[in-house]
Amino acid sequence: MIRNNQQALRTGLILALSITLVVLVTWFAPTLSAASLNLLFRLRGALPAPADVVILAIDDQSLRRIGQWPWPRSVMATVVDRLTQARARSIGLDIIYAEPSSANEDRQLAQALARNRRVVLPAQLYESAAATGAADGAPTVAWLRPLPLFAAAASGIGHAHIAPGVDGMARSLQLSKADDRAERLWAFGLEVVRIAEQIAENDWAETGGQLRFGPYVIPVMDESARAALSGVTVIRPNEMLINYAGPTRSFQHYSIADLLDEKVPLTAFTNKLVLIGAVAQSMGDTRVVPFMHYNANAQEGGQEMPGVEIHANIIHSLRGHLTLRTLPDWLNFGLALLVILSCALTIRWVDGWRQVALLGLISVAICVGSFWAFSRARWIPPLVPMLTGFAAVIPLLLNRSLAASAELDQKLATLVSSQRGFLTGATQTEADYLEREQALALPQSLHWKLRAVDDLTTRLLTRMSFVNRILSSMGESVLVADLRGRIVFANHEARQFFGCDEQEMLGRYFEEFLLACGKLDATQLRAAISAVLSGQHAQLEFEIAAPTPRHCSLLLSALNLGTQCFQRADSASGDFLPAGAGLLWSPHAGSTAYPEAIGVVALFSDITRRVELDRMKTETLQLVSHELRTPLTSIQGLSDVLLKFPVAADESRELIGTIHAESLRLSETINRYLDLTRLESGAQALHLAPLDCQELIGGCQRNLTVLAAERGITLNSQINAAAPMIQADAQLLAQALNNLLSNAIKYSPPDTAVTILAEREAGGLALTVRDQGYGIPAAAHARIFEKFYRLERDASSTTVGTGLGLPFVKEIAEQHGGRVTFESVEGHGSRFTLHLPASVTT
Repeated sequence: MIRNNQQALRTGLILALSITLVVLVTWFAPTLSAASLNLLFRLRGALPAPADVVILAIDDQSLRRIGQWPWPRSVMATVVDRLTQARARSIGLDIIYAEPSSANEDRQLAQALARNRRVVLPAQLYESAAATGAADGAPTVAWLRPLPLFAAAASGIGHAHIAPGVDGMARSLQLSKADDRAERLWAFGLEVVRIAEQIAENDWAETGGQLRFGPYVIPVMDESARAALSGVTVIRPNEMLINYAGPTRSFQHYSIADLLDEKVPLTAFTNKLVLIGAVAQSMGDTRVVPFMHYNANAQEGGQEMPGVEIHANIIHSLRGHLTLRTLPDWLNFGLALLVILSCALTIRWVDGWRQVALLGLISVAICVGSFWAFSRARWIPPLVPMLTGFAAVIPLLLNRSLAASAELDQKLATLVSSQRGFLTGATQTEADYLEREQALALPQSLHWKLRAVDDLTTRLLTRMSFVNRILSSMGESVLVADLRGRIVFANHEARQFFGCDEQEMLGRYFEEFLLACGKLDATQLRAAISAVLSGQHAQLEFEIAAPTPRHCSLLLSALNLGTQCFQRADSASGDFLPAGAGLLWSPHAGSTAYPEAIGVVALFSDITRRVELDRMKTETLQLVSHELRTPLTSIQGLSDVLLKFPVAADESRELIGTIHAESLRLSETINRYLDLTRLESGAQALHLAPLDCQELIGGCQRNLTVLAAERGITLNSQINAAAPMIQADAQLLAQALNNLLSNAIKYSPPDTAVTILAEREAGGLALTVRDQGYGIPAAAHARIFEKFYRLERDASSTTVGTGLGLPFVKEIAEQHGGRVTFESVEGHGSRFTLHLPASVTT
């Protein structure tokens, strides 16, 4: 109990530390979660980019064609006019024109913006320490806006501020930002979508975790971050995660130089959302994104993403309803806790390769489930907390291993102690075990355990060999059942006795096995088992069902521990229980084992010969007391009359005839009984030879023609041409058929017919005797094959009979490997059929 409590305490501490580790990694190592999100992006791969979002790039080709930046604003006015001609759906000009240029240049650009009326300009927040009214040295945040000339001509202004995360990557965007004066601007990409979809400026609403903007419902989060100033918290409302479609250049790009040189048809921009921005590396407007590859080669996605393309991904996430969603913290920790508990239960209840397989399945489920949630459901899974929880329970494996090692040491010590002094003397292994157990040392090494197991195996095998020799030398059959009632041992004689191999016997319920093999009363058997489990002995006799029935004596006794102190195993749980715990015997018996019992021993003895001798004694006594005494009494009485009194010649002749008839009856009874006894005992061997059915039936008809004529009975025969020849003892089979024919003639009224049929049946031959006689009452059907049994009407009639004819027929059929059946309805005749199996057919 103390050891179990200590193990439970260690397990609880490991689980608590696992949960603590998950919390620490989640809260204090956010870069790991960021890295896992990057991995999910790369594993998912690129998404199909929309065809109606186009980037008009200020690239290196444009810089070579037009000149170094900044360009004359008339150039951008020309670009806007071209897009106006192309009827672009909306234009996002990702360039902040906050400083004035020449009046003519500014006017041309403002006029171009006014002519289009679908252009969105960006604004940027900046910090200033010299703002009016600000405290000394206190920074203020204000908007860096386009010139009023441009702002008035544009259709909208949106902020282009994208703050990087903890690892410097641009993963999210605030859909709305405000300066210190609470002047609020929507995101640049959101404004481009609003202009393209013609959404009203006031058509938006903020609810918990969502922002409704026109027809779009965008999942957002309000994240808090600790500011540099003590006691100040910075709130980032309406934070939207960007679902990047792919690495750099995933969207359709056109160079401004190609547009000015008319190398790009204007139809390429018709009814599309056009973003104008810098993509040249020299302009420095780039950010690190999740598709960024950290390698030296310029492979796909190996460069930072330009800001204008980030805006394109924002627009794609909004319009395609592809925005990513986060799980609440409680659910993240709940999933991590579920992983921890699943791993802990797996380690606790499963061993071996199943444990490895289940832990592998859990890890695969974490990875595959996270990937599915991200790629299909667009949820940000708590991959790092779950993997941390998975890895944190690994100490449980070590704890389980140490506990199992210590328990194995104790079990080995118990086994060594139980074997002391039997066939072999004490060994150094036993001494080491006992000494170490008393000293409460740490578990020994695996090599030491293996040597100990080898020593114990040798000793146990010696003991088992000794016990097996004893059991093998016994002439009786032995079965052993455990306290569940299942057979756990059967010696060689038992397997031969029941005609089963070891696999068919071991593991079966003892009661069910005996009830299936023999004619045994279930109530008596369970009562005997209950008595045995209460410390008594029980003995039963039963018959085993077989072609040749056998009788058996069953002696039941309890298998107990005796004076040994070792513990027994509970077969239901696999744990060791102290002696006297009391286990149920089986599902059928509700008895409880007495304290010393660990099973039941069943000893079987074949008493078939003794039962046969008893039966023969009984039958002989019945024969003498009834069947022989009756005719002898008649003979003795009549002969006494002839000796003592003068009798007339006619009466004397009648008395002598009666004496002769009774002597014949007595002789027939004795002969029938002796013939039947010889058959049953096997003293009369069968003389098998080919036998034709027609000859057999013809001979029987000739033998009984006179008897049939005297009684007015017609004998008919119907022999099927397909009836086969058989291998049989012609004399015995003729006797059996004669018995059936003579019975049919005796018990049929005059002027009726008796028919003999021979026909082929499935794999054999059927010989049938059918009469139109008195029939047999239904109540007597079960007894007509009993020896000396006769119907009451036959016993009281003048018809001579011994009650041995039908048992004799039955024994002849069984000696030939066949059987006899009958059908009879009182008053409508009987039908007896001899069935000879295929084994005796040719």
